[in-house]
Amino acid sequence: MKKEEIEQKISELLKGRSQFNGDNIKLDCDLRDNYGIDSIALVELLIEIECEFDISIDSNLLTYEYFSTGNAICDYVFKKL
Repeated sequence: MKKEEIEQKISELLKGRSQFNGDNIKLDCDLRDNYGIDSIALVELLIEIECEFDISIDSNLLTYEYFSTGNAICDYVFKKL
């Protein structure tokens, strides 16, 4: 899978979970500060990503510090695929 495809899908998933009402999610923005993704919403998002991409995210990494931006999530998914 191409990285652009991963970015598109992550953007769609973020739109569904965030307080963002615009058309474009900026993957380099902070998820908490810019899109209202709290720790619970982040874990729910990561579970959804696991299902969508058929990957397993290490439970030790389920922290906001590790996945603070959409780009960080995309990079992780890209490495796992």
